Amino acid sequence: MSDADVHPLDFLFHPRSVAIVGISSKKREWNAGKMFLDVYRHSGFSGAIYPVSRSAAEIKGLKCYPSLVDIPGPVDYVISSIPATGVLQLMDDAAAKGVRCIHFFTAGFRETGEEDRVELERRVLEKARRAGIRLIGPNCMGLYCPSSGLAFQYGFPREPGPVAFISQSGLNSQDLINQGALYGVRFSKVISYGNAADLDESDFFEYCTADPETEIITSYIEGVKDGRRFLRALKAASAAKPTIVLKGGLTSAGGRAAHSHTGSLAGSPQVWDALCRQAGVVSVDSLDELIDMAITFRFLKRPAGRGLAVIVIGGGASVLAADGAEKLGLSLPPLSEEVQAELRQFTPIAGTSVRNPLDTVPLEADGGLRKTVEIIARSPAINAILILARLDWGLPRTGDVDAFVQGTVNSLVESARQSPVPLALVARAPDNAKVMAAMEKFYDLTAKAAVATYPDFRRALSAIAKFISWHEARDSLR
Repeated sequence: MSDADVHPLDFLFHPRSVAIVGISSKKREWNAGKMFLDVYRHSGFSGAIYPVSRSAAEIKGLKCYPSLVDIPGPVDYVISSIPATGVLQLMDDAAAKGVRCIHFFTAGFRETGEEDRVELERRVLEKARRAGIRLIGPNCMGLYCPSSGLAFQYGFPREPGPVAFISQSGLNSQDLINQGALYGVRFSKVISYGNAADLDESDFFEYCTADPETEIITSYIEGVKDGRRFLRALKAASAAKPTIVLKGGLTSAGGRAAHSHTGSLAGSPQVWDALCRQAGVVSVDSLDELIDMAITFRFLKRPAGRGLAVIVIGGGASVLAADGAEKLGLSLPPLSEEVQAELRQFTPIAGTSVRNPLDTVPLEADGGLRKTVEIIARSPAINAILILARLDWGLPRTGDVDAFVQGTVNSLVESARQSPVPLALVARAPDNAKVMAAMEKFYDLTAKAAVATYPDFRRALSAIAKFISWHEARDSLR
């Protein structure tokens, strides 16, 4: 890629050095600066790290500097964790040092609603623009970019993936990364941008649209700075990549919360829905649904239609799955007499059903599942298969639980690989601590095998229905 092809914001995610300003020398006191220092030292960041502290000469083996201008080497990226009262001096020091970007973890600006704090944010932005410094925040967690070793919490996956997340909330960013990791979702870039005094949602949508490391764009938005530009950015993003948006602050209570959180103004549900339809994005209503859609776009092949076969254990589960599917516009076509006869050759007749949904017995260990999937997938009306994997049925009371889980996963993964139609799994919530441990291993193994796995039927069916609708809407525009 030539320099001309590089997006003007790409430098944010590839700093040569980071200065962390506001590190406390008190050993027993939690301090955001020390937290960021620890995270960066353990996240794989290979550049220089400069702690800035007025009270410490050294911390954790690194020399501390009293200010930015005292650092001997160049500084690309600054993390500010000082009180808001010190940020104007920090801006002057950053300008003198030639800093390119400042991430303000620092809060206490426009989001407070106080006139003097609104004015303070305005003055910070004025200084930044005069010096050519880009700002992330204030009042945010900043950037996570695994390929560069940027992070803002311990334990984030070190391996990158194709999903970007643009979030006005820091906590939602942390939750999506951690929960997504459980299901195999890995990220190219995660951006927590808070008040968006400078760089805002439109800037980051435009960046992720152009980013070659990003294939799926997800987002959590509270307020929009420039509606016309945002719509253009959303349309461009959706035309290039699957784009999923969660909007906060659509109710009066949510709007008040959003304003006190990031100083954002709420929007009406009707206007937001119209904007999403016009832009062609997937609109979701919760962080769980956002994760489910990321799983679906990441791991599920597109079904050729809305015909779904559901394989469960238990009559009640089959009834609820059938009801849920039909409510969401999915169909459960009945299987032909010939297909049912084939299934009956190895499916016990007592307590089971070989119609659709199929109420059957655990089949993972003896090859029965693979045969079931193979037979069902030949039915012309079946476009996708959803399987309930219950680890509490068949989990050994003693012996090698890991081997049982591995064998179950191997059977499911092999079924998915051989199936000519997309196959997804539902792994139910565990009933006890032993099943919990087995479930964690199950999720890890299916994630590594790139099989779409969901925690319950309702979430799986909703995600699959929206996935199909998104594809149908795109087809209609061609």
